Amino acid sequence: MNKVISLKRFRFRRRKKITSRPKRNVDVKPQDKNINIFKIAVSFASVFSVLLGSLFYSKSSPAFQEYFVNLIKQLQGDSFVNTLKTLCSIEIIFIVACFILGTNLFGNIFISLVPVAKTFLAGYIGALMYNKYELNGVLFLLIFFVPYFSVTASILIAMTNEGYVMSKSMTNCIMQRKTAQEGLLQLFLIRFILIAVFDLLFVLLNSLLLSSFGTKISLQ
Repeated sequence: MNKVISLKRFRFRRRKKITSRPKRNVDVKPQDKNINIFKIAVSFASVFSVLLGSLFYSKSSPAFQEYFVNLIKQLQGDSFVNTLKTLCSIEIIFIVACFILGTNLFGNIFISLVPVAKTFLAGYIGALMYNKYELNGVLFLLIFFVPYFSVTASILIAMTNEGYVMSKSMTNCIMQRKTAQEGLLQLFLIRFILIAVFDLLFVLLNSLLLSSFGTKISLQ
């Protein structure tokens, strides 16, 4: 009889222990929240930067304006290979900037400036095309530059996000004296390279479009 009672008590205690376990925490981690905030902030800053770039046009020097006019005319009438070289060289500058800042300590502080600089350039070129060539400039802009800057800026924001996560992880490891998560750098490199390849593929398509149909719109 005593054995049966003791077994019942034992079972009761076991059940009580199981039911008293704390519930699993399913909330978003603070790090994930910071990443989401970073994405939203960079997106808003990039859109605002387009407006700043267009306003900067009226303040820029004639020599600076002339440089971009010549660059646009060169892209319009050049061969596919030369157009691809020009656009790729510009795009690689932004890609390399993201990579350097993403693999350096405290690079996460400055990496958001990379897509902002790209959209600032887009706003400046938009204002330039409208003021120099009016309706033809707007048409040329809508066909060849708006899709190009929209897609590549979005890709650049995704690239910036990868660099931000990598740089922030490195900084946290140094500051808190912890070892980095295994495979973190390898994962960053794979993602970064894939995004960069997709970016350059779109540059290739835009170069083909420019070299084939760029001269159809007169810029005089």
